Amino acid sequence: MVDHNERRKQICDVLLDIVSEAGIAAATIREVADRSGWSTGVIGHYFKNRQDLLLGGLRRAAEILGEHNTRVINTLEGIAALEQILEGSIPLDKRRLALCRIFFFFYAEGMTVADLRQELESYLVGWRKSATRAIRQAQAHGDLPADLEPKRVAADLVGLADGLSIHSLLDPRVMSQLREQSPIRYWIRRLGTEVPSGDKGESAPPTRYASA
Repeated sequence: MVDHNERRKQICDVLLDIVSEAGIAAATIREVADRSGWSTGVIGHYFKNRQDLLLGGLRRAAEILGEHNTRVINTLEGIAALEQILEGSIPLDKRRLALCRIFFFFYAEGMTVADLRQELESYLVGWRKSATRAIRQAQAHGDLPADLEPKRVAADLVGLADGLSIHSLLDPRVMSQLREQSPIRYWIRRLGTEVPSGDKGESAPPTRYASA
């Protein structure tokens, strides 16, 4: 008996492999059928057209990231967990490249299509919640100052990770720099650095991070 949910996931995983290797333009029903070994009729049973197939890939990408974040929270502690959650979407390997490409493909459309915007917003909210939880854990372990406001810090760090991902896809120099040194880790560790009392220079963390 066919497990239809599992078959749908398998089709979307093949789609994401194609996206990572050749980009969104190459991700067609025919290409997925050829790569997977299933007929276009089988693919059409689960996805009515190419746009529906790509949307399935987007949902699968969000699911993969959600599973990754849950696994990180349950296995790592402190700053290490926060780093992994934020870097889970930066395109430094094949799978993360596919996730980034399909998310950014839908970002522009989501600005004008309400249903899609809600779906993308739900993904981003989930990402920020995972980061917030990791920040609180890091505070409990003494890795980050107790007076930081976790939700604000999470929103800014997720925005930083998303922005770096976009820039890295457009500019090979940014991608090269990301591979050499992670700005995410740099800024997280800066948040954990104690600033001497009275220091008003650029090394001081932004006051907006502190709890009211």
